[in-house]
Amino acid sequence: MNSLLVSTTEQLAHTGIIDHAAMQQLRQQSSPWWLHLLLGGAAWVASILIISAFIGPILALADNITVHLTVGLLLLVGAIWLVTRIQEFLQHMSVAVALAGQGLLAYAVYSWLGYGDEAPRYACAVISGLLLFSPLNQLHQRVSLSIALLCLLSLISSAPLIAVVSNLLAAVAVFLWCSRVQWAGLAYAATLKSLLEIMTLAGLILTLLGQCLLIVDSSNWLNDRLMLAQALYSALGSVLLLSTVFWLSRAVAVTQRILLLTSTVILCVLLYPASGLLVSSALLLACFYGCSTRWYALCLLSMLFAVGQFYYSLQLNLLHKSALLAVSGMVLLAAWYVLQRYQRRVI
Repeated sequence: MNSLLVSTTEQLAHTGIIDHAAMQQLRQQSSPWWLHLLLGGAAWVASILIISAFIGPILALADNITVHLTVGLLLLVGAIWLVTRIQEFLQHMSVAVALAGQGLLAYAVYSWLGYGDEAPRYACAVISGLLLFSPLNQLHQRVSLSIALLCLLSLISSAPLIAVVSNLLAAVAVFLWCSRVQWAGLAYAATLKSLLEIMTLAGLILTLLGQCLLIVDSSNWLNDRLMLAQALYSALGSVLLLSTVFWLSRAVAVTQRILLLTSTVILCVLLYPASGLLVSSALLLACFYGCSTRWYALCLLSMLFAVGQFYYSLQLNLLHKSALLAVSGMVLLAAWYVLQRYQRRVI
């Protein structure tokens, strides 16, 4: 083990910044990515085989709600026990076993309440939320949060409500990215990080869905207020981008701040039909401020997808869209040029 790493962790533990468990975790040598992939795949295959060999016959011989509940609870308890082990193989197994337990509990609720489709989704969301209070690893936290969010979003059948929820998730993600320094040292920072990443991903996906809502909802699974939903996506996305720029520019000079806010307002007006581009830009600025390279790159990809979808959409003619994108680019270049001139003059 690297002597510098040992001495650094000892100093951190001596000053009280980290505890003994965190010190041991920092001292663990990280495995290569291909070994992580092999261990994860082997653990999931082993979990499926074990569950199929032992749990399958029990469910086949006693197919009733009590057995489903009992076996599901036992699987969850076993998953919580596995997650306390330090071996990476068992850590991956805990996620697979816990998902099997959640599925059995949701199916038991589905059978108990007369095979309705809403109660199991509520039950699965509640179970996933309760599992956050158990000693889960970050992978399991992300999976549980994703399941809970998917179950809750699947209950929404109103397009305007999805627009509001989408921008609300993006706004909370922007707030958490911008305040990362304040909560990074808290005891529950790992859970907050998992929540932040899931909310950021959900915000990006939902805002891109909102930009191409007329294409996505070709089967009419939402109600018919799609135009109102798209207007809400654009309006709330503009407010989010403007609020993000307003907060991030609080430390600059008044003249520069006015220029930044004016440029942002012009961009919001020009790119009003491209709601996904507005929200992705706000999240990109927040991720850059929060020093996350991976999420910054993902937001950049989301912006590229939003630009491509906007350019090839059929809602506006090609000349109109080309003019909007060209003028937006010129506004950005002009704002950059004026800021550079102002900084040289100050220096």
